Amino acid sequence: MSYVLITGASSGIGKAFAEEYASRGNNLILVARSGTKLDALATELGGTHNIDVRTFIQDLSLPDSAEKVFDFCNRENLAVGTLVNNAGFGLDGAFDSLPLETHEKMVVLHNLTLVKLTWLFLPEMKRRNQGDIINLSSVVAFQGIPYNAVYAATKAFVLTFSESIREELQHSGIRVFALCPGLTETEIFEKTGINPHRTLMPVGPPEPVVRSAIESLNKNKSYSVPGFINKILIHGGRLLPRTVMLKLGMVLSRREKSMIKHSE
Repeated sequence: MSYVLITGASSGIGKAFAEEYASRGNNLILVARSGTKLDALATELGGTHNIDVRTFIQDLSLPDSAEKVFDFCNRENLAVGTLVNNAGFGLDGAFDSLPLETHEKMVVLHNLTLVKLTWLFLPEMKRRNQGDIINLSSVVAFQGIPYNAVYAATKAFVLTFSESIREELQHSGIRVFALCPGLTETEIFEKTGINPHRTLMPVGPPEPVVRSAIESLNKNKSYSVPGFINKILIHGGRLLPRTVMLKLGMVLSRREKSMIKHSE
């Protein structure tokens, strides 16, 4: 029996992935820090769709977290057929005004844990000649963003990493895909008291983003940028000098207050 493993599954895009895969009859392994939310979601999805849903509570910003997730799956004899590396958080603020520890946690969560989970689960996928890996990147992966420097850099890493291993695995039966959404409505903004609609960027709900991702994966695309305006911004930006795009990034950056947005 195969499972879809989703990190950061308790809210936002991760929760939408869980709901979408559950509606398609997939068994789930949900990983996040929020045990109460995970258990409630597991009970709801398992009962509604008659699927097996397992939960594992873990802070994925810790360097050894990927190994703990992998060991849990091995102990429970859970075969991961689809890996969704979704967990992450965002920062707004000048690079040197934010704690170094927070930057480090972001790099570990967005990059190190993602790489480790991919490396750990890949051998079994290769043995079965089948598997899907979805990595959450962002529209900011295509261009540096002032006041979101580390966030943009980590998301650029995710996109480049995903495209690179996808090419390595092209004859293995394993599909690798990077999702690059723009601003997405989640309960995170409610908790911080920040209105995402104050930005100049379009804001959309997570459900269409997830459905678009799975559709693009099934079409064997290497990445997708959901949303017409987001696509225009990305492809139009390639025609402009990077210095101009950085200036535009300054305009688009919200600098009223520093914030941390968690998707765990």
